[in-house]
Amino acid sequence: MKLLIFTLFSVMLLTTTSKAQLTSTNLPIVILTATSAINDTQKQAAIKIIDNVSGVNTPLDAAKFNGMIGLKLRGGVANPKFSYSIETWSTPFISLDTSLLSLPRENDWVLLASYVDRSLVRNLLTNNLHEKMGRYAPRFKLCELIVDNQYKGVYLFGEKIKRDTSRLDIANLKNIDISGDQLTGGYIFTIDNGNTGGWTSAIAPPYGTLGQTINFLYEVPDASAIQIPQKLYIKSYVDSFETALNSTSFQDTVIGWRKFGAENSFIDYMIMNELSKDYEGYRKNTYIYKDKLGKLKTGPMWGNEIAWGNTIDCNSNLATGWAYEAGNVCNTNTKLAPFWWGKLATDVEYMKALKCRYTEYRKVGNLLDTTQIFKTIDSIATRLNASGAIARNFTQWPIWNVPLVNEPTPMSSNHAEEVAAIKNFIRTRISWLDNQWFSTNCVFPATVKNSINENEVTLYPIPTTDIINIDLKINEHVIINLLSIEGKKLMSMNSSSNKNTIDLSSYKKGIYFIEIKCNEQVLIKKVIKE
Repeated sequence: MKLLIFTLFSVMLLTTTSKAQLTSTNLPIVILTATSAINDTQKQAAIKIIDNVSGVNTPLDAAKFNGMIGLKLRGGVANPKFSYSIETWSTPFISLDTSLLSLPRENDWVLLASYVDRSLVRNLLTNNLHEKMGRYAPRFKLCELIVDNQYKGVYLFGEKIKRDTSRLDIANLKNIDISGDQLTGGYIFTIDNGNTGGWTSAIAPPYGTLGQTINFLYEVPDASAIQIPQKLYIKSYVDSFETALNSTSFQDTVIGWRKFGAENSFIDYMIMNELSKDYEGYRKNTYIYKDKLGKLKTGPMWGNEIAWGNTIDCNSNLATGWAYEAGNVCNTNTKLAPFWWGKLATDVEYMKALKCRYTEYRKVGNLLDTTQIFKTIDSIATRLNASGAIARNFTQWPIWNVPLVNEPTPMSSNHAEEVAAIKNFIRTRISWLDNQWFSTNCVFPATVKNSINENEVTLYPIPTTDIINIDLKINEHVIINLLSIEGKKLMSMNSSSNKNTIDLSSYKKGIYFIEIKCNEQVLIKKVIKE
């Protein structure tokens, strides 16, 4: 399937000017002013963000942020409602970290059009659920966009996936880190389309009939910056993971795939892709990362516009069947999922852990309780409709009943019908997954099973006036974070020592938390400074 099936009607939209007028909205307003035509080359432009405390915004209001940016198209021109990449600048081509729309300070941002997702809910819902699993998920804010005085519709403004303490919090791999422990992280790479450099898996994807391959693409460091020893290391590590997973001993907890892959990360990622039955799941927009001295982890989720029942391709709209087996009905697709997920589904202990984790998530009031999911969807829909943003968006882009991504028929005729269709998909999909995964044989909740034992960590003295001593009975690399009472990370350290200290002398009196992470295990303990 081609991602977008353009009709003459759609092509005509490419040259249209504003059909809708924005006078007042409850959403923030983002205004871009370019100095020349916007294309896929970064150029200087200006940004203005209007986000009043009152919650009522007009294009003529004073800006909460006004500044210089580098601006370019994102994802080419696959559809007429363009997405954009933005870098905040202090002076031309000099990045500026700043907080926009109350998001953590950074300089790389995106404006996502979500053109083929008529609900404008799918990305937000996916990230909301993955974040509730304890995973980093890019944060987005709904907004309305004006570019060069032309209204462009409703967008998602938010975070590009990148290494950062407030985004994907992994080690900063520098050019000089070419040996020893420093070489081991942090890396981000993808399975996706593109030509950003990388390597090809030695193991072909299942179901392929056209010699399809799995291509890993460098993301961080990117192809222009990654050093040869770093290329060799990350390829070798992934090769070792795949070799172990493909071996007859793959379930062995010592020499099998768990030596290289963090189990719970794979579990949560698989639950999300199967729940949403994402047509592109596992094979496009698939992010994988590795921290220093850590194991491979999957995520964050990205690009879910045609998930949640939005296309019939590869039976993605059906409540039954596995997304990781989509190649079985689409074996001529040029991009197929790697063998990982089908093999993991045959790992007895992995599936026990997945079923217990899924069962915990499905408990009443937990994140996969359909009542809770629908509350999230309704909250987004209410916000979109409160001041006519949805009506303006689809006046500008009149695509109701216009085929774009091989949508199920009959197609939705309005936003309420599209939201109802998503809920119906979720309701039937979860019913099927419950029959496959819901378990009554879980001895411990998944979240408790995966915690560091309290007896392995001793903090003293508590209360303290300055130094907190941390004694560990863990003979592995750990990450120790100091958190404020609000959960904000104040400092972070990596350690392979049994004895560690944190100096609180520069912090004010009050309650703090020490977070200790070891692979996928976490322990949080309270400390008091007097």
